[in-house]
Formats: sequence, C-alpha cells, structure tokens
Amino acid sequence: MKLQPTMYHLCGMAIAYGIVLFLPMLVDFMYKSQTELMMISWLNIGLIVMVTKRIPFPTPDRKRIDVIGALKTLWWAFFWPNYLVK
Repeated sequence: MKLQPTMYHLCGMAIAYGIVLFLPMLVDFMYKSQTELMMISWLNIGLIVMVTKRIPFPTPDRKRIDVIGALKTLWWAFFWPNYLVK
C-alpha cells in the first residue's frame, strides 16, 4: 500500500481548508463571532452527505498536491442541502 497518494490528497484538502477558513477567521477576529466553527461544521456535514448519498463530486488528484481540486470538492460540499432534496 502506497502512502504517498493519500498524503497528497490530505495535504491538498488541508491547504484548501486553510484557504477557505481564512475569511471566517478574519471575521471572528474582527467581530468576536463564531463563524469559523459554523463553517467547519457546515463543510464537514457537506462532505459526509456527499459520501453517504454517493454524489459524484470532483476529488483532488492523488498524483500531486491538488489544491484546486480540493477547493472544487469544498465548493460542492458547501451546497450540501441541495443533495438532500434529490
């Protein structure tokens, strides 16, 4: 079993999460709110719904650290309530 493709996938997702959560972190810092925790919960629920409902969503490339592919995955996860209607 090769560990490198899994590490590329996890690194891409971690970098994408950092990019996506940077704006809520700034809002939390400026206004003393809890938007970052809500965004983390929203995206994780979206990822779980996409996997359990077997939605054919784009995944990051496992041959390199694919941040753009990970951002596409998180973009799809952001709209998870649409997948519950189908």
